[in-house]
Amino acid sequence: MSEAQAEATKQPDPTEKFREMRDAYLEIWSKNLIETVNSEGYAKASGATLDGFLAVAAPFKEPTEKAMLKMLQQLNMPTSADFMSLSGRFANVELLLDNLDAKLDRIETLLGGRKPAVTAEARAPKAARKTTAKKQTVLRAGGTSKRTATAKAVRRNPRKGTR
Repeated sequence: MSEAQAEATKQPDPTEKFREMRDAYLEIWSKNLIETVNSEGYAKASGATLDGFLAVAAPFKEPTEKAMLKMLQQLNMPTSADFMSLSGRFANVELLLDNLDAKLDRIETLLGGRKPAVTAEARAPKAARKTTAKKQTVLRAGGTSKRTATAKAVRRNPRKGTR
């Protein structure tokens, strides 16, 4: 069967014209909206609207934060301040471990008079060593590769249960 015969036997689709009209309609709206949104007047109007919204919402910011904090405490969920405190503690522990590792390396060289044994970091895969090295240099003072940062251990008062 040739294409002309297939075309002749094909049933006409009554919704085809509606689809074409819809596509043309959407195309026109799309072009007009793009022109409108990219104009200077639209940018000024949306900026003024946003400024107004922020001015109205500003008085509610503090009470909303307090209510959210109270709700999180009642649900025993951590707040952003808890996460910041925890990250500081982890950084302190990491620095302490780094200093301890340096001291152990020095002790090993003094006792044995030989090069330090292969560390766990050196035994790790190359990808793991790269990420570990990056983390350590970020936490060290000034980003140096030498162990120059010193961390002091936090001592707790056993009687008061405080630092």
